[in-house]
Amino acid sequence: MERRIFERRVERFQELLRREGIDGAVIRTLSTFVYFTGTKWLRPALLVPQDGEPTVIVAKGEAGLFKQRSWIENVVEFQKTEDLMANVTI
Repeated sequence: MERRIFERRVERFQELLRREGIDGAVIRTLSTFVYFTGTKWLRPALLVPQDGEPTVIVAKGEAGLFKQRSWIENVVEFQKTEDLMANVTI
Protein backbone atom coordinates (compact mmCIF):
# COMPACT_ATOMS: atom_id res chain seq x y z
CA MET A 1 0.00 0.00 0.00
CA GLU A 2 1.01 3.59 -0.46
CA ARG A 3 2.64 5.51 2.39
CA ARG A 4 -0.05 8.20 2.20
CA ILE A 5 -2.75 5.70 3.20
CA PHE A 6 -0.96 4.98 6.49
CA GLU A 7 -0.14 8.64 7.10
CA ARG A 8 -3.81 9.53 6.68
CA ARG A 9 -4.83 6.81 9.14
CA VAL A 10 -2.47 8.27 11.74
CA GLU A 11 -3.71 11.80 11.04
CA ARG A 12 -7.34 10.77 11.57
CA PHE A 13 -6.39 9.02 14.82
CA GLN A 14 -4.53 12.14 15.98
CA GLU A 15 -7.63 14.21 15.25
CA LEU A 16 -9.57 11.86 17.54
CA LEU A 17 -6.91 12.16 20.26
CA ARG A 18 -7.08 15.97 20.11
CA ARG A 19 -10.87 15.98 20.15
CA GLU A 20 -10.89 13.72 23.23
CA GLY A 21 -8.09 15.65 24.99
CA ILE A 22 -5.70 12.69 25.02
CA ASP A 23 -1.96 13.45 24.73
CA GLY A 24 -1.10 10.23 22.91
CA ALA A 25 -1.66 6.51 22.67
CA VAL A 26 0.53 3.41 22.74
CA ILE A 27 -0.57 0.77 20.25
CA ARG A 28 0.37 -2.79 21.25
CA THR A 29 -2.05 -5.06 19.38
CA LEU A 30 -0.70 -6.58 16.16
CA SER A 31 -3.76 -5.84 14.02
CA THR A 32 -3.85 -2.17 15.01
CA PHE A 33 -0.06 -1.86 14.66
CA VAL A 34 -0.28 -3.23 11.11
CA TYR A 35 -3.21 -0.90 10.35
CA PHE A 36 -1.10 2.16 11.20
CA THR A 37 2.38 1.00 10.07
CA GLY A 38 1.76 -1.52 7.31
CA THR A 39 4.27 -3.82 8.97
CA LYS A 40 3.93 -7.05 10.96
CA TRP A 41 6.30 -7.11 13.93
CA LEU A 42 6.92 -9.63 16.71
CA ARG A 43 6.62 -7.17 19.62
CA PRO A 44 4.57 -4.28 18.25
CA ALA A 45 4.77 -0.95 20.06
CA LEU A 46 3.71 2.29 18.39
CA LEU A 47 3.47 5.64 20.14
CA VAL A 48 1.06 8.03 18.42
CA PRO A 49 1.24 11.53 19.92
CA GLN A 50 -1.61 13.99 19.64
CA ASP A 51 0.59 16.06 17.31
CA GLY A 52 3.73 15.15 15.42
CA GLU A 53 5.18 12.00 13.98
CA PRO A 54 4.50 8.53 15.40
CA THR A 55 7.34 6.54 16.96
CA VAL A 56 7.89 2.78 16.82
CA ILE A 57 9.66 1.11 19.72
CA VAL A 58 11.71 -2.00 18.88
CA ALA A 59 14.24 -4.23 20.61
CA LYS A 60 17.91 -3.31 20.31
CA GLY A 61 19.27 -4.18 16.88
CA GLU A 62 15.89 -4.15 15.10
CA ALA A 63 15.64 -0.48 14.06
CA GLY A 64 17.38 -0.85 10.70
CA LEU A 65 15.23 -3.77 9.61
CA PHE A 66 12.05 -2.06 10.75
CA LYS A 67 12.91 1.11 8.82
CA GLN A 68 13.35 -0.99 5.67
CA ARG A 69 9.85 -2.42 6.05
CA SER A 70 7.77 0.57 7.13
CA TRP A 71 7.15 4.22 6.34
CA ILE A 72 7.68 5.22 9.99
CA GLU A 73 10.93 7.17 10.36
CA ASN A 74 11.06 7.60 14.14
CA VAL A 75 12.26 4.29 15.54
CA VAL A 76 13.60 3.93 19.09
CA GLU A 77 15.49 0.87 20.30
CA PHE A 78 15.48 -0.45 23.85
CA GLN A 79 17.53 -3.14 25.54
CA LYS A 80 15.88 -3.33 28.96
CA THR A 81 12.23 -2.95 29.84
CA GLU A 82 12.93 0.09 32.02
CA ASP A 83 14.57 1.77 28.99
CA LEU A 84 11.46 1.28 26.87
CA MET A 85 10.01 4.78 27.25
CA ALA A 86 13.10 6.64 28.51
CA ASN A 87 13.92 8.28 25.17
CA VAL A 88 10.38 8.98 24.01
CA THR A 89 8.71 12.32 24.66
CA ILE A 90 5.26 13.58 23.81
